[in-house]
Amino acid sequence: METITYRNSKIPIQILPKGTLLFRKVINPEDDVKGVLLESGKRCITPNYNVFFHPNPFMGELALGGFIAEYGKSIYAYVLNHDVKILKLINPSKYTRRDKNKGTFIKRCSTVKKGCLPRSGRSWDPCMSDTLIEKYPNVVGMIAISMGDNAQYKASKKVTKKMKRFLNPVSDNRKLTGIPEIILHPLRQRPSDDLVSDSNVNHDTNYKVIQEFDVSDKAGMISFMEQHAIYDPNTSLYSYKS
Repeated sequence: METITYRNSKIPIQILPKGTLLFRKVINPEDDVKGVLLESGKRCITPNYNVFFHPNPFMGELALGGFIAEYGKSIYAYVLNHDVKILKLINPSKYTRRDKNKGTFIKRCSTVKKGCLPRSGRSWDPCMSDTLIEKYPNVVGMIAISMGDNAQYKASKKVTKKMKRFLNPVSDNRKLTGIPEIILHPLRQRPSDDLVSDSNVNHDTNYKVIQEFDVSDKAGMISFMEQHAIYDPNTSLYSYKS
């Protein structure tokens, strides 16, 4: 397994291959590839800009259903444009999402510089440290288990047998089992400083949108997965077939 070095620690890396499928419940997917729209009309992407995905189209609604006003009524399917390297915070790694509380190689997003963004990140979300970003700008995210997401999912009464076929749990060093969350930076290489650009600028991104679903269209999501998703046991995720 590939690793990177932080101080005296070896942190496992997972490579997600080109064509990996990702899903996200969001109002404006343009923010995911161009950055947050500022009052000036320009767009902001920071070195620690995070976009949160799930490995299937159902988990976003199951985890965030209570926040539909904030996160919108659409689920978007994305596909990776190329191979990406991310921190592996699930087994067999000894590190987990909880390591953000130690403030070492990952930190609470509320403690990192907000830069050109209008507000700071959330305290429960993990962000990479400035040191790690500076040393490894091509490590563009992480895979981990969110306790909050999975508590909502496990309490849900909306999971059908057809949906459950595509809900593949993983585990981590906390002995926590759940559906993983994939956190990615939009750009192929993290910028060393804030990137403020015009809204019409297209960047070299890690992923692209390929389809939109209404959150209520579970039949459409199941049909999409049956036709286009191939499970990859090496990543615990799905790859896209046309």
